[in-house]
Amino acid sequence: MTDVLVAPTRAGVARVTLNRPERHNAWTVGMQAAYFAALEQLAADPDVRAIVVTGAGDTFCPGADTEALSRYSDTGTTNPAMALIEQPEWFPALVPKPVIAAISGMCAGVGLAQALLCDLRIATPATRFTTAFAKRALPPMHGMVPLLTRVAGDAAAAELLLTARTFSGDEALRLGVVTEVSDTPLERATELAEQIATWCAPTSLATIKRALAAPWLAQVEEAVTAVDATLDAVLGSAEFREGLDSLLERRPPDFPGLATDPTH
Repeated sequence: MTDVLVAPTRAGVARVTLNRPERHNAWTVGMQAAYFAALEQLAADPDVRAIVVTGAGDTFCPGADTEALSRYSDTGTTNPAMALIEQPEWFPALVPKPVIAAISGMCAGVGLAQALLCDLRIATPATRFTTAFAKRALPPMHGMVPLLTRVAGDAAAAELLLTARTFSGDEALRLGVVTEVSDTPLERATELAEQIATWCAPTSLATIKRALAAPWLAQVEEAVTAVDATLDAVLGSAEFREGLDSLLERRPPDFPGLATDPTH
């Protein structure tokens, strides 16, 4: 089973499906490589004018696969295969065609980052979102701070990152995290993509996307670079191990207190 499925283009719209239903589409390096490769292929296909991204089954993406996180904790470093992925972490934002996320079930951590890198997001009212990182003793990975601040504003982004609480699709709409809610997000996303493919000029769409991304894309790159420089120290820490163990054991974490000079 391939980690990502690409459906044949219909009415100018291609569908990309995150396809690890046995793991609820939990994110892995292999999935990232396959997803970015699929987007690159579709970006180069003149028959494709808009792209819909969804998850197999009833979940979009609950974040990083816990089996992969366990290996990172054991080794104290990320998967070396990451270095083989040619595209940057923010690659979906560079695709010159509209990318619409159809979101249901759980959308957390890196899954939320991938949704935020799409141009439009349609979720069910009951979709569950969370930034997750603080509960796992992780920094705000994948450019989450500028991505979330861009759509929800400074105050809401701070609250969602610092509490790492779960919030619904209805609240995500109110905060600006999603574009709209629908009981059938895939059908609605496809309908919207077909409207764009039928009525909007591809060159104009590409120009609009570049202009929309210009104010924040460099901030995402800077944030990703800064966090990645600290990851080995984080992944090898006892705090991260406790964050992961508490998730697997379904209990509150027992993190040690922070002892540092607040002025530095």
